Amino acid sequence: MTTEEKDEGIIPWLKYKINYGLTYKGMITFTIVWEFCIVLFLSTFSEPITGLLNVDPWMTLDPDPVEKAGRIIMVYHAISVPFIAVCTYFVLEFMDVREKFKSRVKWPLFIGSILASANALIFAYILPEAWILHGLFLVGMSLCFYAGVMLLIGVFPTKTFPKRDQDNNRNIFIAQLALALLTICILASVVLGASIGAFFGNGLTVLQAEYFLREYDYITYPVIFVDGIKGHLHIMLGLIDVIILLVVYRYTVPDQKGKWYLISMLLAIPGFIIMSIGCWLVTISEWIHSFADVDIHYLIYAGSAILVTVGLILALTGWNKTSKEILGDSYESASWLTRAKAVFKDPVKLTLYFLFIWVNFVMTFTGIFLALSLRDDSILTRVTGMVSFRSGPVAIEDTVARGHWHVLAVLSAILLLLFFIEILGIQGKARIAMGWLSFAGSIIAFLPTAIYMYFPHFDQTWATDLDKYVDVLDYWSHNMPLLPNLSLINLVIDFGIMLFVIALTIFCFHQLIQLLKGRKDVKEFPE
Repeated sequence: MTTEEKDEGIIPWLKYKINYGLTYKGMITFTIVWEFCIVLFLSTFSEPITGLLNVDPWMTLDPDPVEKAGRIIMVYHAISVPFIAVCTYFVLEFMDVREKFKSRVKWPLFIGSILASANALIFAYILPEAWILHGLFLVGMSLCFYAGVMLLIGVFPTKTFPKRDQDNNRNIFIAQLALALLTICILASVVLGASIGAFFGNGLTVLQAEYFLREYDYITYPVIFVDGIKGHLHIMLGLIDVIILLVVYRYTVPDQKGKWYLISMLLAIPGFIIMSIGCWLVTISEWIHSFADVDIHYLIYAGSAILVTVGLILALTGWNKTSKEILGDSYESASWLTRAKAVFKDPVKLTLYFLFIWVNFVMTFTGIFLALSLRDDSILTRVTGMVSFRSGPVAIEDTVARGHWHVLAVLSAILLLLFFIEILGIQGKARIAMGWLSFAGSIIAFLPTAIYMYFPHFDQTWATDLDKYVDVLDYWSHNMPLLPNLSLINLVIDFGIMLFVIALTIFCFHQLIQLLKGRKDVKEFPE
């Protein structure tokens, strides 16, 4: 009996599928599909869809603000924990990790992330009285933290690890040090959020950062916990993007050679450390203010500005490499315009590196603008004389506080999806469609989003008449009406997001078809 004949049949077919599912690529694929299912689940009772179709949610949810906040917090974790797991799988696949620690990271992380995510959703939306689900959620989170500790041990650089060559010793060591320090910052940031949950949440009191922008009950909600959860929220998302930055950079420059790679790693280390320290110190910012008139947020801006520079270098490096791959031998004799046009032939790589720049225009720079004009004594407020965000309508500040980091989260998800498309080597019409849909969606969705969030702030009639509109949606419904409770700008934003959803749908069906067609790229059980 030949090898081909042995490979035929239902048992070998199932074996190949299980084997593939247990690899990093298989786990990444499963987790992406899992996240897609969560998005579909949440969309069934999201306000845009229910408002547009004029229907009630498929199930009745408790309208109490505290209950709603609790559900939102669980959703945040249900989505973000598997997302961090995907980032870690990429680290295990492309970065230097000691072999014996890979399985110690991989299995606890996969089991823990899905356990935490599934129980968070079921507890929040289906069985809110079944507190055992919350306990299982915490078990999953604990497994993920254990995996993080194992990862730190597995990546920590020594004289003998990772292996280096004589010509590239410094670059490799600095890059590995950056990965180890980043892991430490992530673990410390997790401890910050977990500590608040453990000590503050033991009374079953819900704490959602966006609910505490201005005056609130300082006795029920101590300032240190409120500010601490704000710091935890922002630094976790920021550090997730640093993981993506380092992994994509390593993939783009696999030999880790060149002065620009070294410069980027030397910049990245102080960038994310300064940003982390700034977010951690937000926890005690009120205490610091009592001693000195210092805004801790400026540390965050400084760290972010450094990381923005690294992202720009990566984007230019990636586009240049893509142009060389497409033009081949004719690259050296080609004009700069020809080199630039060549990148557009690969929309996946074009969009992948473009997003490292675009995110700064729709999130980073706008967020810094908010911070510099937040209060009456902020820099831009004093210089321009405009109404500060905190003195203007609370609806604007609340919209920006919620919206700006959602923009970063969605763009981060698109970055990971595009990167995985590249890793899998998906070609043909599917690759072209997903690349261009992501490129168009990132512009159509998030440029109007930035306008939606910030433009009302410049409307001085609303800034001085705080009762003129109920919220930002009401503002746009009056100034750019389309349907009741829906404006044209909302429709444009939803259309852009729909392009992302279509790209993700194409990916999921492409992977399903490839799996059913009998891919046999994994013959042995993984570690």
